[in-house]
Amino acid sequence: MICVLGDVMLDKYTYGKVERINPEAPVPVLNVVEEKYALGGAGNVANNIASLDEEVVLLGVCNENGNFGMQMVELCKKKNIKYHFITDGRPTIVKHRFVALGYNQQLLRVDYEEKHPLDCNYSKMFVDKIVELDPNILIISDYAKGVITEDLMEDIKKQFKGRILIDPKPDNIHLYENVFLIKPNLKEASGIVGRGIKNNDNDVEKAGLEIVDKYNANVVITRSEKGSTLITLDNEIHHIPTEVREIHDVSGAGDTYIATLGYALSKKYDLVDAVKLANKASSIVVGKVGTATVSLDELFDKD
Repeated sequence: MICVLGDVMLDKYTYGKVERINPEAPVPVLNVVEEKYALGGAGNVANNIASLDEEVVLLGVCNENGNFGMQMVELCKKKNIKYHFITDGRPTIVKHRFVALGYNQQLLRVDYEEKHPLDCNYSKMFVDKIVELDPNILIISDYAKGVITEDLMEDIKKQFKGRILIDPKPDNIHLYENVFLIKPNLKEASGIVGRGIKNNDNDVEKAGLEIVDKYNANVVITRSEKGSTLITLDNEIHHIPTEVREIHDVSGAGDTYIATLGYALSKKYDLVDAVKLANKASSIVVGKVGTATVSLDELFDKD
């Protein structure tokens, strides 16, 4: 079983037709055709794990009594995701996208969120639940919205003895010393080391070694079409290519990557083979439109 802890979000999509310009202002008028909801943020990581038929528990802040919170709960139930939500007064985070049909063009995004650190009393509830569940793998999905705090990470590292995988935000990197693995993309790795990183082996190796040395964790840097670079605690370096596919949408690919990495490690893959499987999963998902997942049949090429 895998636990995912982090900033859970609801992705709302309003699709419509654009046939005229607003006479009140030079903006298009969207005639609404349909609305859809999807799990976003840490919820998308959990959804990717569930799509691989692995037991997963999602932990995060969500106001279950509000309309958006109820949508989140319904999606979790539909996707067979167990959940443990805490309400601390802030609204459920929602990313509302307005999309023009025919053009598949996003016209506007409206965010509903309040960003502030989670109180330590609520953090303790999460830690107690993780200890109770005792998962094989704990994935921290950090979008820097306030759920992941210093108190929370200190308590997790003291009380949870399993493998912790981090999908980090650079501003919070100081929280992640001594975990099992940190997975930044190239932009995040640049923010962590404080300089731009060119997408070549030498530059990525140098940055990765710095992160490993400073934070005492295995590091895998995802590099888009160039695959991933894994740098282990023993300073072994593995450049792992990915299969080049037609890219339709990169949104959520990082969530698919760390979800598959956690899945593989829970199935006793070694780290190199786990990264290879995660590479494959993300290369599949970017060929799909919107926030998508990968199935076991796709991952293992079953007809």
